[in-house]
Amino acid sequence: MKKYIYILLIILLIIIIIPKHEEELRIRVIANSNSRIDQELKMKVVNILLEEINSYDNNNLINEIKNNLCEIDKKIKPTLENNEYELTIKKMRFPPKELNGEVIKGGKYLTLAVIIGKGEGKNWWSLLSPSFRKGFEDDNCGDVEFKFYLYEEIKKSFK
Repeated sequence: MKKYIYILLIILLIIIIIPKHEEELRIRVIANSNSRIDQELKMKVVNILLEEINSYDNNNLINEIKNNLCEIDKKIKPTLENNEYELTIKKMRFPPKELNGEVIKGGKYLTLAVIIGKGEGKNWWSLLSPSFRKGFEDDNCGDVEFKFYLYEEIKKSFK
């Protein structure tokens, strides 16, 4: 009987932990390094992206961005001049964050990503959805660590 309870608990944990698919798009711009010049360049790219994306239809934002990727590239290319960069739309993992008492869920999200140079600097990221549109710097929000009581108790029993 104990074995069945453990199996049931593990199944419940898996259901709770597996992220639910949400139709949400994020933007991430990663600087080459943390130097002042690289961080300023990153923010110039962010401003260009936001200006371009603000002209798109919010009800069809993901398709608008996909369909205009070449146009977005043309807009950021002059700012990045001789810097190597990668502009893609791909699924990227985001850790959960806390900002002013509000928890922003982590998970894997479709992301418009601009990685400048080696992409070893701080990144700026934003949530884009009709109900929630904010931008964040890495150092403006803290990582959130979630613990599940049940899971912690199960871990203790296997030690």
